[in-house]
Formats: sequence, C-alpha cells, structure tokens
Amino acid sequence: MKIFWDIAAITQQIASPIVALGNFDGVHAGHQALFRLIHQRAKEIQGTSCVITFDPHPQKVLFPDQELYLLNHLEEKFEIIQAHGIDLLLCLPFTPEFAAQDPIQFVKDVLVEKLHVREMYIGYDGRFGHGRNGSPEVLAELGEKYGFRVTIIPPIVLDGTVVSSTKIRQFLQNGEVERAAALLNRPYALDGTVVYGTQRGSQLLGFPTANVDVIHELIPKRGVYVCQVHWKQQTFQAVVNIGINPTFPNSPLTVEAHLLDFDGNLYGEWIQVLFLKRLRDETTFPTPQALAAQISADVETARQYFSSQ
Repeated sequence: MKIFWDIAAITQQIASPIVALGNFDGVHAGHQALFRLIHQRAKEIQGTSCVITFDPHPQKVLFPDQELYLLNHLEEKFEIIQAHGIDLLLCLPFTPEFAAQDPIQFVKDVLVEKLHVREMYIGYDGRFGHGRNGSPEVLAELGEKYGFRVTIIPPIVLDGTVVSSTKIRQFLQNGEVERAAALLNRPYALDGTVVYGTQRGSQLLGFPTANVDVIHELIPKRGVYVCQVHWKQQTFQAVVNIGINPTFPNSPLTVEAHLLDFDGNLYGEWIQVLFLKRLRDETTFPTPQALAAQISADVETARQYFSSQ
C-alpha cells in the first residue's frame, strides 16, 4: 500500500481510482466491509482501491474543547487498512484552513482534478467540507456533475447495535470489551513500551507484571481483564489490571500485565495487549496478602477461560 500525506505528492496518473472517504477511527466492521467492497470493485475493473482519511481527526480541530479519545494511533490504523488489500492511502492534514474548504472545492480540487476519481464510496453518516455541509447526498450530486459514480453505504447492524466508532468507545469506557470486539471484528488492543514500575508485583505480591506505557488515547474502564499479549512473534495469556492500585495509596493510573507461565525480562520491549474479557472491578484490599490471593484467583479464572476456548 502506497501512503501519501499530500495530494501534491501524487504525481502519476492513478488507474481508475475507486475511493473510500472517511475518518475510519477504529477501522471497525463497517469500515472493513467498505474496504472489501472497494478492493473487489478495483479488481473487477483493474482499477486502484484508494482510501482518503485525515489527521488529526476533524473533531479535534473543529471542536477542540470536546474530549475525543481515538481508538487507533495512526500506524495501527494504516496497518489494518493495508491488511484489507487497499492499494493507496491518502492521509490529508486536517487544518482550520482545510476545514474551511467548500465541499465543491474539495471535490473539484482533490477528487476530480488530482485523483480523477472513477467511483466514490462514503458512509451514510459521512461529512466533508466547510460546516460539514458535504453530505453523502451532496457528494452524489457532485458526482453527477463531474462524472463519477457515488455509492452511499448504509449502516451495518450487529446484534441490534449499529456499528460505529462512538458506540465502540462507549463499550470500552464501560469495560464491555467483548461487545467492543464484536463491532471491531477483533479484540481491542493497546500498544506500548514496558517501563519500570514499583516492582510490587514481583517483590511483594509474587506476580511480576509488565507496566505498559501505552500510546493509545482510549484506555478501557479501570478493572481486571483476561488478555493476550503479543511480543515479537510470540503470544502469551495474561491477566491485566488497569487502575490506580487503591490498596497502595497515591498510585498513578497504570496498565499492568501479568503474563502466565512467562519468566523473562520485557523492560524496554514493545508489546501489544488484546482485551478478551472483563473479570472484575478494581478493589481495595485490606492487606497485600489479600490482594495476592485475589490475583491468584484471577489467574485461575483466566486459565479456565483459555481452556474453554
């Protein structure tokens, strides 16, 4: 997959571009269906499957006072898009000046004159241009004017829930990682580097943990989870605590992973934590020994979970 950060960097003619436009935060089941569609369509006509997205997320520019925790960092988003067979990705810088563009100007300057788009695909709730006035219906009208076909993708519903990045964020903030995974088509994951912590896990509790300095914005609700940890080419079963360790006052928020049946040094290593099931809320225990006993029970519950899969 070729990646461009500026429309001016595309200097060669692209063969019959089949283009999907959107933010694609989370690259969820709905986005994936769209990417499969344009990939297949490009194959049918010997064209080029293209994705246009933006950085930073438009909401962070248009509504900077509103909190928005993204589901992906850019590298992760690009990797998932590439895995769906996309040929070209154009990530446009979303600035106040770019946001002020009239929808017609964006279509004419970017889609028509630069990309020579053949077909456009956009979600039912997609918006672009000044004041978010570029609706799918407006895009369809402009497609008729400039000679490209527009397909509006309807919502995808799974188990009665419309798949959306907003709904996935809600699930994760409530600790409902299994429901989030259903909409993502994969477990939600956090990436980061293992850093030094307080050493309580190994020295006091008997359960060494990897303290992960995560780079994601959205961290699931505080609590204890059954997880998988990917390190290099290996996968480990794990119990992960997200929280402030209330048994020990004045502790910062951490993401700590205890890898089952692992004896090694992960400091400075890059790992990925995949959230499979929530076990319980974070709890204050009267003594470190009581906390250790609960962790032992959590580990046993995790082993039972994995043996049942």
